[in-house]
Amino acid sequence: MDGDIFGAVSRLGRDAADGLGRAVAGEPWDPFLAARCLDVLLTKASGLPSLPGVLRQLDLLRAAPLFASALADSAVDAIAREVRTANGTVLDLILRAEAHRNIVRGEYGHLPLLQAFCLALLDRAIISGRGGLLEQVGHAGRRKALSVLAPVAREGAQVLIARPDAKRLRLARRHAQLDPDTDLLGGAE
Repeated sequence: MDGDIFGAVSRLGRDAADGLGRAVAGEPWDPFLAARCLDVLLTKASGLPSLPGVLRQLDLLRAAPLFASALADSAVDAIAREVRTANGTVLDLILRAEAHRNIVRGEYGHLPLLQAFCLALLDRAIISGRGGLLEQVGHAGRRKALSVLAPVAREGAQVLIARPDAKRLRLARRHAQLDPDTDLLGGAE
């Protein structure tokens, strides 16, 4: 597996948490730093090598709706093997966990899985990470914070569906509103 991929976004996550905290309190929110977090995480991990195999397993379950519940255990095992053999990172492990949750719920779509995966990454980097939103405001605003982050997670999921072998998402470009004071790095990393 890898080193500390989430450590690469610790400062960026704290900066994003500051903005997210203001958004939870009702102020306007700029999704640039959250999108940048996803970009940096996928780049540091060099993509998700297990993703094409995971999506294939979901396709097999969707192709046989009458047998999907009977094939669910073998699909979960196949996904676990795919993650082990893909020489992946902690992101692949998070993807495996989200895939397992979706399969147990009977949800075999690509978008719900990848949206939950991207939201889990944002949660870990911005909400639950060191100096994150939970340390700033506690658990009271967590649900609201996840709903604020959901559109960024959806955009990340759409990019991963379109390019499962992507090593870079380039989401931050969509949200960049450049002016002379814009900090493109999200603080010193």
